[in-house]
Amino acid sequence: MSIHKVIKRFALSVLFAVGVISFSIPAQAAMVGTAQIVGVAGGQVLDQKVMQQKRDWIQAELVKGGISPAESALRVSSMSDNQVMQIHQRMDEMPAGAGAAGTIVLIFAILAVTDLMGVTDIFPFIRPMEK
Repeated sequence: MSIHKVIKRFALSVLFAVGVISFSIPAQAAMVGTAQIVGVAGGQVLDQKVMQQKRDWIQAELVKGGISPAESALRVSSMSDNQVMQIHQRMDEMPAGAGAAGTIVLIFAILAVTDLMGVTDIFPFIRPMEK
């Protein structure tokens, strides 16, 4: 057998194998309605518009809180969609400066206790306890 016949037989074998395999692969098809296609694309456009509105609202709230418009735009643009959703949902629960009074009282109490123990001498009106 010559080399040409071997190559010819190999090529025919490969073509036959590919043909047999391609006929044995099951195919599935279904009708897709226009409403389904428009619904998917329309939903994505709606989601993008809603996310942009939420980003704009968060940016406006940051500006109201005293952050410059350029800085707030930079912060909002670096947020993921999940972060935007979480912040948008919790923005009313997180007013700026909330809990600051409690933090100040806690720090004062800790410093007063350390003054009483004689570890620090921050407040002149607190005398350390005697041992």
